[in-house]
Amino acid sequence: MKRLSVMLLTLAFVLTAVAGCGGGGDKSAVSTATSSQSTSSATGKVNEYGWEVPEKTIEISYYVGQDNPDTVAKNSKLISDLLLEKFNVKLNKIVYDTDMVEKLNLMLASNDYPEVISNMSVTEAQKWIDLEKAQELTPLIDEYGPEVRKQMGDYLKRYENEDGKIYNLPVGWGLLPIADAAAQVRLDWYKEIGSPEFKTPDEYFDVLKKLVEKHPTNATGEKVYALGTWKDDKIHEQLGGIWGLKYGWKEGSDNSLTHWVNTDEGLEFTKWYNKFAREGLLDPDSFTQKRDDWGAKCSNERYAGHFANWWVTKDFGNMTWIKTKKDYNDDMRYPHYNIKAPSAEKSYLNPKSTMGWGRTIITDKCTQPENVMKWWNFEVSDMGTKLLSWGVPNSDTSVWNISDAGEWSWNQNESKKLEDSTFVWAPFDLNGGTALWMVMGQQKHGDGTQAWIDQNFPSKWFKQKDENLKDTIFDFSAYYAISLPSDDPVTVKNQQVKDIYLTGFANAVMAKTEQECVAKFMEMRDKANKAGLKEVEKFYSDAYKKNLEAWK
Repeated sequence: MKRLSVMLLTLAFVLTAVAGCGGGGDKSAVSTATSSQSTSSATGKVNEYGWEVPEKTIEISYYVGQDNPDTVAKNSKLISDLLLEKFNVKLNKIVYDTDMVEKLNLMLASNDYPEVISNMSVTEAQKWIDLEKAQELTPLIDEYGPEVRKQMGDYLKRYENEDGKIYNLPVGWGLLPIADAAAQVRLDWYKEIGSPEFKTPDEYFDVLKKLVEKHPTNATGEKVYALGTWKDDKIHEQLGGIWGLKYGWKEGSDNSLTHWVNTDEGLEFTKWYNKFAREGLLDPDSFTQKRDDWGAKCSNERYAGHFANWWVTKDFGNMTWIKTKKDYNDDMRYPHYNIKAPSAEKSYLNPKSTMGWGRTIITDKCTQPENVMKWWNFEVSDMGTKLLSWGVPNSDTSVWNISDAGEWSWNQNESKKLEDSTFVWAPFDLNGGTALWMVMGQQKHGDGTQAWIDQNFPSKWFKQKDENLKDTIFDFSAYYAISLPSDDPVTVKNQQVKDIYLTGFANAVMAKTEQECVAKFMEMRDKANKAGLKEVEKFYSDAYKKNLEAWK
């Protein structure tokens, strides 16, 4: 998908990741606009998108979090102008350079906030609901949201509270069977050593070691590493998938959850990662460098492989090399493979959440919530998804066109570029693609199209990725739906535990010997349990089981 970190605002499409984005529609597909508002009425005109244009302008102001206000205004202008002209709808998207949680707290303190807040974390959304700052959406959905109910289907139940009431809806909801994380190798180097098959973590290690032996330095004499990462808190969750853990948790037969720190599997993948460090194959800056530092090394051909999400090696690897290298060839890339530890029943590399990467509420400041729901009802419809995801149609740089009769088609000039991986994203941004989402879904629609424009035209490499990793994808929504209550001691303990294992894991991985690695891991485990890890495990287990039961 297109630069996922941008798509997810501040989430580098953890979301999602967070979230994350397959399938392709018929490139010659033509469809007619349909929605719950597709018939005209005496009170308003129905436009080519199937929207009944109101006589009085609907204006919605909504805050979405941290971003550059100038960039957002620039990328939202064309789509905003179209909505005002053809829909009589004015959307005021609000962003600040300030951290979102910090800004939300300031808004609460000053009692100054807009009608709608989107892209909230589960925890923040629940806090506002508990403070009675969010309006109930259930009756609004019943009266004004037939498309919301139709498109979300059974997923809608997942947002009900214990009383069956809905107070928030997601942005980015839906289960899209696209694999995000994988074991990757530099393909042209891999072919040089005969492309030996690898299916286990040890075989993967051996392949990467051979690649480094073949390419110990890059063209400028800088050391090449097998793997590297950057300072974040996700690598252990991803590594655990090789050993059958689900995003860092071991699920028991009774659906109880045990944190990776307290599992044998957690020790095994830490020892495996440590082996790279001990043999000089792991970038020593892995736990201190920033993502862009890692990216610069990738662009400079200093990594033989990568284990994690696919889009970073695409952005910093082949999509950079195709522009900068005169000798570029199609094998200069990092394809994706499934690996599984022999002890694991299967690998769980790609957890998915149908819950999206953010929550949206209508605040108590909104005096006409029915107008908001009417807009959301259009936004999630087939045609609403196209417009709000693909941006302004009918220009030279548009990816799609629509006629006055509501028939749509691809702009062949631009869609061909998507197929050829020569698409220029700047015009897409200016056309407002994905710029104004509030409760958008990312599932496939009936005509095979979906919100992520590039995923409507998957390359052979992308198809290969999802075929290789199809068995690693699983729905983990019941876990992602868990929120930590701000006033519960377990929330403090969870943060303390997290601080311990982030530092402890790095120390264990960078240990000089396997014995030292094990000792540091056990020290981390002991500290985490003393800090309350067992209580954290119980909280997550109970909440996970509760969600599974409620969603039956």
